[in-house]
Amino acid sequence: MHVPTRSQAVEILEKYQSHSPERIAHSLAVAELAVAIGRALTAKGHVLDMARIEAAAILHDMLKGQPAHEIAGAERLRSLGYPEVAAIVEVHTRLGGRTPVPEEPISEAEVVYIADKSYRRTNRVTIEARYGVWRNTWQDNPERLRSLTNGENRAKAVRERIEQALGRPLGDI
Repeated sequence: MHVPTRSQAVEILEKYQSHSPERIAHSLAVAELAVAIGRALTAKGHVLDMARIEAAAILHDMLKGQPAHEIAGAERLRSLGYPEVAAIVEVHTRLGGRTPVPEEPISEAEVVYIADKSYRRTNRVTIEARYGVWRNTWQDNPERLRSLTNGENRAKAVRERIEQALGRPLGDI
């Protein structure tokens, strides 16, 4: 398995987002939280690849600003020789459209996903607050609101899985 080091991941992120210091700051904040969540889960006996979590969290928005940035970022990472990290980046927005079931082990992708959903730009927020902003923006678009509701429900389910595994609220991390 080939995973970029933290410094390599930051270098890649800066190459593609040098025009947006706020996006870089967001990605680094998400990475810090993802690593903290991953370490806490590992301490509880979960098996997670911390290098993949950190690299994917740093790189999750590397091509933000492009259409389907999660797919574009994953394709670029595969071309750079990082398919394992690309697989996480590719699903960081919606977990591939599926909500994990309770029996599944918690994945690296879930850790990056929930860390990303815990930030609006560089501000730590609740899932409810983050989706509330979008709900206000799209209040006149029923189709978009349905999609947001599905996304919010998925994020809440992942948060609940992680909180149950940790035995404490995500906000405590």
